[in-house]
Amino acid sequence: MASVKCRQSGFSLIELILVIIILSIIAAVGSQMLGTGFNAYLTGRDLIDAEWQGRYAMQRISRELRNVRSASAGDLVMSVNQITFTDNSANVITYALSGTTLTRNGQPLADGVSSLAFSYIQADGITTAALASEVSYISVDINVNFNDSNYSLRSTLHPRSF
Repeated sequence: MASVKCRQSGFSLIELILVIIILSIIAAVGSQMLGTGFNAYLTGRDLIDAEWQGRYAMQRISRELRNVRSASAGDLVMSVNQITFTDNSANVITYALSGTTLTRNGQPLADGVSSLAFSYIQADGITTAALASEVSYISVDINVNFNDSNYSLRSTLHPRSF
């Protein structure tokens, strides 16, 4: 009787271990890429939120500052990080920063605001005004932060009645 060798088919232990190692490396690289993609999405979302908060606040402040009744001490109270003024309809309006919330007459207008600054400029466009009667331009700076995303806005305007 002749001996018949039976050939068994399949994978050796070394081949299986190599496949597992290669798949592990591919999974690790893939998860890093996926994590980077998620982080980019979240950062973009936070930046859009910060931009929206800042733009809304800046548009509201700019629109109302254009309607300051006069450049007198009774109608315009100047401060670096707060402004109080009387508009053409005799409404007294105050914009101030309370923690990280920008408020209008004590009501929240925007969240995540890290700084609010007002500059008062004379008619030459360069010199800082010391008195309300010298103000010709008002400059507003707003910085908004959301989860390490920072957005800055600046607007300089000339109120209609000045």
